[in-house]
Amino acid sequence: MSISPLSVETSVLDRLLDPGDPALRTRVLADLLGRPKDDPDLLDARGRIPEQPWISTTLKATNPGGGWGPNLTKGYRGTIWALYHLSELGAPSTLGPIEEGVSLVLGEAKAVRQIRGRRAEMFDGNPDGVFWEFPTACFTARAATALVRFGQLSHPVTRGALASCEALFHPEEGFRCFVMDDSLLPACFMAVPAVLKVLLAVPPLQRSPQQERRIGELARLLKKRRLFRYVAKDCRAWREWADTVSAAERREESPRWLAAGRAEPREEKAGWLRFSFPHGYNSDLLEVLLLLGEAGVERDETICEGLELVLSKKCRDGMWEMVGGLNGKMHAKLDRKGASSPWITYRALLAFKRFGLFSANG
Repeated sequence: MSISPLSVETSVLDRLLDPGDPALRTRVLADLLGRPKDDPDLLDARGRIPEQPWISTTLKATNPGGGWGPNLTKGYRGTIWALYHLSELGAPSTLGPIEEGVSLVLGEAKAVRQIRGRRAEMFDGNPDGVFWEFPTACFTARAATALVRFGQLSHPVTRGALASCEALFHPEEGFRCFVMDDSLLPACFMAVPAVLKVLLAVPPLQRSPQQERRIGELARLLKKRRLFRYVAKDCRAWREWADTVSAAERREESPRWLAAGRAEPREEKAGWLRFSFPHGYNSDLLEVLLLLGEAGVERDETICEGLELVLSKKCRDGMWEMVGGLNGKMHAKLDRKGASSPWITYRALLAFKRFGLFSANG
């Protein structure tokens, strides 16, 4: 499968470079237009990132004692989610509310050795691992991504979070998770992009050989499931049956269903085709393509298939819509759901660029 290079209309580029969103303008100038780090326009935009409406509103929503929301994890207003989303938009780590929030996250991490029962078995041999409320790879990876981006890579808590994700890795399916006790599948696939993202956030020169290997393995897993096809074929039948039995019965029966081939062929995760930004627990196809491009994966039939799907969702105005998203759940709204989105459009164009299929003059 071949795919033609993508160019951007001047009217679209003008919308993406709107001075009213200096965070996006910074990304477009640097990532799409390739401006050097000392470019005056880029320096000006980067210096005004805290003024970006979503960032500014979120920074003002902090609690008197620091942090956001009622606790670290509540909904998408808690401190960890606020920090993760701020890091996604490129907020600088030196801002007071961010420094306070990071301090809270570091101080409230829990050791996996505190976990008891079946959940503890998943962390055997990992005494230094940490988590926050939910001992899952998806949430731990989002928290660790924020910590890495805000300058805490060497902190023992950040290293512990990365160790927890490592302990949960299942080579062929994703990441072990207690939530999967109710699932037909043996491990969680939706955590794969989240963990890949935090490993890619580690500067290349600071990655361990094990982290480099894991990046390759996670990329392979994403391609193995053709980027967004990982849902078990008989998952609906499983859910209908599972609702009538105990957790122990589900754990006993799941291997029989898998041995009988009732998970294959995997079906698409429809939600991953409804593009949004920033994300919660789930990713989407755009995030997957961006991560694979950043990981240095070569363009092939699977990648082109994904890019074709992205291209098919381009609107007549040359933009892409914000279809899903967390608007209404965060402290502020970013773009408008159901409308052409500068942030989604930037991400779509960047996905093409990372696979050598985009050019722009600016």
